[in-house]
Amino acid sequence: MITPAELLDGVRRCDYLWVLGEVPVDARTMDAGNLRLIAIMEILSRSVDIAAATARGIPVTTLPNLDAVTTSTAEHTLGLLLARARRLGEGERLLRDGGWAQYQSMAVLGTRLVGKSLGIVGLGNVGRRLAGYARAIGMRVLYTDRTRLTRDEEALGVEWREIEALFTECDVIALTPTLTASSRGLVGSRLLGLMKPDAFLVNTSRGQVIDEGALVEALRERRIAGAALDVFESEPPTPGGGPHPGLLELDNVTLTPHLGTATRESRVEMARTVASGIVDAIEGRRPPNVVNREVYGEAPNPTLDRIG
Repeated sequence: MITPAELLDGVRRCDYLWVLGEVPVDARTMDAGNLRLIAIMEILSRSVDIAAATARGIPVTTLPNLDAVTTSTAEHTLGLLLARARRLGEGERLLRDGGWAQYQSMAVLGTRLVGKSLGIVGLGNVGRRLAGYARAIGMRVLYTDRTRLTRDEEALGVEWREIEALFTECDVIALTPTLTASSRGLVGSRLLGLMKPDAFLVNTSRGQVIDEGALVEALRERRIAGAALDVFESEPPTPGGGPHPGLLELDNVTLTPHLGTATRESRVEMARTVASGIVDAIEGRRPPNVVNREVYGEAPNPTLDRIG
């Protein structure tokens, strides 16, 4: 991970900045050089000060909604769902620790997903792809979103529920919403308290959607069966970023380090898309996927309330 000092030194010597992951780029960083473009390899920016860039006339680009990103994230969500249902992490630990004595043991009983209900919070690109995967393995799919998507329900094979009913009814809850002011901290003690004791929660959206402290208490007290998380309230490079310490102590949690897009195919396409936009800027063309359109005299981007 690049340090702030290294970033400042690099910016002094470059015209175009390619930002990976959570590298923070603030006004001080921008003022260190003469940047002509900031290109972020994410669909939504979480670490670049867009307002500061706009004030300095610096275009900021992000990724479009690439199918490669949708596919990899939905596949990882399904993988976490399966891993938690069949307790794969616990089974592997039992094996590695030499505790495997008999293959028809009751030690690591999981749950079958056929016939179970999956509740998806946020039926965007990833949620829709996940719905198709879940139906293919025999799950019934319900969803909630900021608005009901009536026209799409029949084609997607999904059923609408208000969020409280979704958490009450479903065997598995998958969180795939965009992080906005209204979804930050959405899943706390109130919604967790509505879940069945044998239900579990999967999150591949953004960690800030969940109150991790409340989740730890629900898991520790076995008020829900388990959780599978790829994202966390605080993540590196924030000092101390990573799972809530309580999550690391529990055996009914499956944890991965933000691997949603971590496939070779997705990362190659993401990098090519960013590089193409930088080439456009170098050659004097307006790059696509500019989030602060005002720098080109255009109307502001209406999606900037989506914060990650």
